[in-house]
Amino acid sequence: MLIARSNKKLLVPFVCFIFITVMLSARAGQLNIQFENDGVFANDGNYTNGFSLAWESMPELIQQHDNATNMPKLSQLQYLMRLALTQTQKAWGMKISQRMWTPNNIRIITLQNNDRPYAGLFEIESHTADYGPKFAQKNWLALGITGVKSKAEYVQTKVHDLIGSIPPLGWQYQVKEEVTLQLAYEIDALLFRSKRYRSKYMDNNQWEISSYSHLSLGNFNTEASLGLLFRWGTSLNKTFGRLSSHFGHTGNTTQLENNNNLTIYSRLQFGYRFNDLTIEGDLPYESILDIQHNQAKAVLGMQWTIDNYAITWSLNSYTRAYNRDKKAWHSYGSLTLSCAI
Repeated sequence: MLIARSNKKLLVPFVCFIFITVMLSARAGQLNIQFENDGVFANDGNYTNGFSLAWESMPELIQQHDNATNMPKLSQLQYLMRLALTQTQKAWGMKISQRMWTPNNIRIITLQNNDRPYAGLFEIESHTADYGPKFAQKNWLALGITGVKSKAEYVQTKVHDLIGSIPPLGWQYQVKEEVTLQLAYEIDALLFRSKRYRSKYMDNNQWEISSYSHLSLGNFNTEASLGLLFRWGTSLNKTFGRLSSHFGHTGNTTQLENNNNLTIYSRLQFGYRFNDLTIEGDLPYESILDIQHNQAKAVLGMQWTIDNYAITWSLNSYTRAYNRDKKAWHSYGSLTLSCAI
């Protein structure tokens, strides 16, 4: 019994150790640390917090029939699940992350069967990517766990205690433990890019409009979405596809040929969600919630890369996840700090 409990406690540190070992063995790439939280809008509830530690390899030019032999075996198999493209920059990476969801009122100690349940998710994920000046594609394979082992209750309780915020009182009613497996794929396609022009404060400005489609399959959630992305800034052709609607993905911009660039962007996305474990997961009580299948999201952000460092910041708004939610929209802030290693 003591050994079993010890192994459970060592699960997350063990996953982190494997992630860091693989990252350091590659000897190059970009490290990304991302924080997401709804406290920016003086709110606490729904999707309330997210954290990810991610790494992506240095971009490498590859021809259509070249083999990705420098990737791990798993990533090589993932890389086969893509459209064959010519003259693209290949990359691969890994990520560990934790996300959490809570009811709109976390002060209530009794169960709330008419509000979103408490839910946490811990994941380890690998991805591969093809980046071109007009077309990009990415795929992700993630293994995760919900429930107590996700450590969401522990993190939120400790953080709220540290900053003197309202303590969450209902984690004993969280979605129960379940292993999750997710596969996701995203395509970006350029629709229009302007010619470079000079402004008062910056040279070689451009703006562009691109479309993207994102598909996520798995027992955590299954969702299909389409969107439009507007970007204004410099070196747009070299950074195309680095932004993503996928949680925790930040493409390598610090190790490009010209890695000094600024981008301001806006994204609008519509989708259909088939299932959602944070709403429909197994609970210690009977929930009366129904998932809201139609989804929409709007994002406004910026990405700034200077030499070996980059910062990505955005404000994100999304529609309700379940029909009984009295709020039509929820929002959170996102901050990613990156550096070349």
